[in-house]
Amino acid sequence: MGTSSAESVQLDVYQCDRYAAELVFLQQNTEMKQSDQARITRLIERIENYCESPTVARKPPVEARERQSVFGHAHYSDPEIYAQWQAFFQKPAICHHGEQNFQSAVKCAEMVAKQRQAFESRLDKQKEAKERNRRTELTRASKEISQETTTPPSVASKRDDTSYQLNTDIALDKNAGHFSRFGFWLSIVLCGYLFIELIKHMSRSSSTINDNKKRSFKPTYHALTSKLDNKKYIIVHRSMSPLLEELDIDGVALSPFGLFVFVSCPYVGEIEANLESEMWHVTREGGAQYFLNPLNAVKIRASKLAECVGAKSGVKYIVTFNSGCQFYPGKPVSCFEIEQVAFEVMRYTQFIFSYEQLRYFEQRLYSQSHALEASHQIAS
Repeated sequence: MGTSSAESVQLDVYQCDRYAAELVFLQQNTEMKQSDQARITRLIERIENYCESPTVARKPPVEARERQSVFGHAHYSDPEIYAQWQAFFQKPAICHHGEQNFQSAVKCAEMVAKQRQAFESRLDKQKEAKERNRRTELTRASKEISQETTTPPSVASKRDDTSYQLNTDIALDKNAGHFSRFGFWLSIVLCGYLFIELIKHMSRSSSTINDNKKRSFKPTYHALTSKLDNKKYIIVHRSMSPLLEELDIDGVALSPFGLFVFVSCPYVGEIEANLESEMWHVTREGGAQYFLNPLNAVKIRASKLAECVGAKSGVKYIVTFNSGCQFYPGKPVSCFEIEQVAFEVMRYTQFIFSYEQLRYFEQRLYSQSHALEASHQIAS
């Protein structure tokens, strides 16, 4: 495990610009709280240490930036439907490009969601109208065919009632046979279509499950151990601690600057992260799905860990994502990609715990099952 000085690490231009914009916003705020003043101090320290010579940020391809200008490009893979969505969508004025505060971002997401709901409702009505027209055409065609096949042959002008009744019965039998054959072939076609769609859905689900199984906390653990100073930070993997296994926490970093709780999120793609929602939505090539808000879970697990190890304060939680995630309408504060986690941990430099307390916390982590005990002794 190597050591790395925080002073030699420089952030990219976009990250530094975001910190500078947030600093200006907080300094212009007339009703400043104590937490805002602490945030200003951390931002100034971060800009002075990590933004002396910012690196060049990786820019997404031009095609990707053009697609992101219209919301919903990943939801409508059909070019015709996507063109209809572009014509229907009216971008709200609040959804401007650049930095947004949390309230405007949430309002933007709500307005875009309302437009998408109205557009999908209109699509459903169009599909129902097309289906009714198709059924009407099929019924009309079947009636025309049945009329052609059931036309009685020309007979003599004089026939008795018995022969006329016999010909009528024969025509009715032919009509019934035609409709039975049509229903038989139609049922075969529908069954084949449903079978193909079921196979596609199962293959898509199995591929998504396999991808999720391959993801783990190992990349984050390797990034932390290679970039953090092992004299100041103690990294504990969940496989090393029964307590972490019981609380379903992937890893913990113990340091004099705080206890950092890590929980990995295996989803990759375009993530709609709504902090007030219980479910988040992720869209990726091949499908889309909903998953539970990871911030709600990590808050509960971090508070439970603090109670178990006896830490009154200084416990911070971080949700790690693999590279390639795009958050909409904005990335939450406690969510970071794997390569950014070590920088976020090194950002805290104020001493909170002594090394004796850290050894006590480490001993509690390595202890056998005691996570759900009602009372714990607090470390002094």
